[in-house]
Amino acid sequence: MGRLAVRLGSAVSAVVCAVAGVAAVAQGATAATAAPVTIPALQRWTPGIGSYTFGMDTRIVARTGELRQAAAVFAADLRALTGVPVSYVVGAQTRPGDIELRTGPAEGGPEGYRVLVGASLAVQGAGRAGVFNGTRTVLQWLRQGWTVPAGTAADWPAYPERGLLVDVGRQFFSVEWLRARVRELSYLKLNLLHLHLSDRFGFRLASETHPEIVSPQHYTKREIADLVAYAASYNVRIMPEIDFPGHADAILASHPELKLVSRTGVVDHGAIDLSKPAAYDLIEDVMGEFLPLFPDPQWHVGADEYVTNYDDYPQLAEYAKVHYGPNATGKDTYYGFINWANGIVRAAGKTARIANDGLKPGGATITVDSDIIVDHWSQNGFAGFPWSGDAYTGKQLIAAGHRVMNASFTPTYYTTGGPAAVFNAPPSAMYDLWHPDVFVDGSRLSSAERAANLGSKVSLWCDDPNAATEAELATVLHPRLRVLAQLTWGSPKPLLYLTFLPVMHTVGAAPA
Repeated sequence: MGRLAVRLGSAVSAVVCAVAGVAAVAQGATAATAAPVTIPALQRWTPGIGSYTFGMDTRIVARTGELRQAAAVFAADLRALTGVPVSYVVGAQTRPGDIELRTGPAEGGPEGYRVLVGASLAVQGAGRAGVFNGTRTVLQWLRQGWTVPAGTAADWPAYPERGLLVDVGRQFFSVEWLRARVRELSYLKLNLLHLHLSDRFGFRLASETHPEIVSPQHYTKREIADLVAYAASYNVRIMPEIDFPGHADAILASHPELKLVSRTGVVDHGAIDLSKPAAYDLIEDVMGEFLPLFPDPQWHVGADEYVTNYDDYPQLAEYAKVHYGPNATGKDTYYGFINWANGIVRAAGKTARIANDGLKPGGATITVDSDIIVDHWSQNGFAGFPWSGDAYTGKQLIAAGHRVMNASFTPTYYTTGGPAAVFNAPPSAMYDLWHPDVFVDGSRLSSAERAANLGSKVSLWCDDPNAATEAELATVLHPRLRVLAQLTWGSPKPLLYLTFLPVMHTVGAAPA
């Protein structure tokens, strides 16, 4: 490390310490009235008189059997956090020092909750998800100390989806690493883990219908079922993605006859030729096998970065004219595939999702079904800079009837290696300059449009699967997930990332 870097590091450390000191003085001066520190910050805090103290005799009291699992997970987390042998009971009378879990009125929909702090502590949620969110707040409080000032917290999220995408298709991650991410997401009240299960370097699910496509490093169906159940116990959904018709290198390695070939003979090793009926047979086999494995109500088709110039592939136009009419184009074959896949997903009782970059004005006679959710990350894929291009904007997709997620390439992406890594934004830029309603092209949703924005996620893309270890990537994700949690919750926040740093330090990491 050079002298300049050392001096800069020392200067930053000094500033952070100063900010932390100011925050501590302010907190001490207003301890009786200030909201207890959490990530994300509470929407509302009403101070009371007195305090609650956690102790060796504290129990978790679930008011109904419906909350038994939440109580069991909460008790286990408290044991890991405090070392106290916390137990849980169902339906017992609450005693001073206990923590009660119950359902009841709470603002903000099914994830909203209240925490009433007195001689005992009560977590009241509109539903199980709300109750569970409340337990995460209590965990963060007790990590800071076993005494909590009396008062009432009222809290709820601004967006229904808040999460993390992990590219296991390129870089295989252990089940234990994924479980740790589930715990970390849960601790921050993030509720979605999006697994990108196939890409250039791997197909990561054991398959009975097509064992030839399975990579040596993969997850068994039992491992997936256990991971899904584990995540559900922590109020985290696992949404699968098997990417078609592009990014299919690992699948097409065993089916070279289905690779897309241009008019000049150039083979695209990652794109499947949608003019061939066998391509649809293969895709339907794969989707049909794995749709039942994941209980999540959504299925991500991928559909990103397929073809940029349809004139290079006349067979796609020929297929379209047969299936969609004499005026159809190669782009209609791509749109038709998306709608065909949507039909399979809907027949399974789920909602389909895709990436946005292939959806562009003109050049097609059919449109993409408006009931498909669109993750908006780029105006141009990687054919050009993602900030500008001719793809539909988030606002245009909403106007066409789609629900969207704001998955902006920058600042929510982190890429390991390759050209995209140059644009990895620091968490400070994400915190200080971005908002979940601001899309990659700089446009901002209106209040009316905002209802169609499901939220956002941090996306970990492993373009170079050898660039970083699991531990190193966990460190990369640590501040980014905390920033995302705060921004997508939508509560009042410290003004700058610099003033958010002491909060991150105070709240720390998930138990265990």
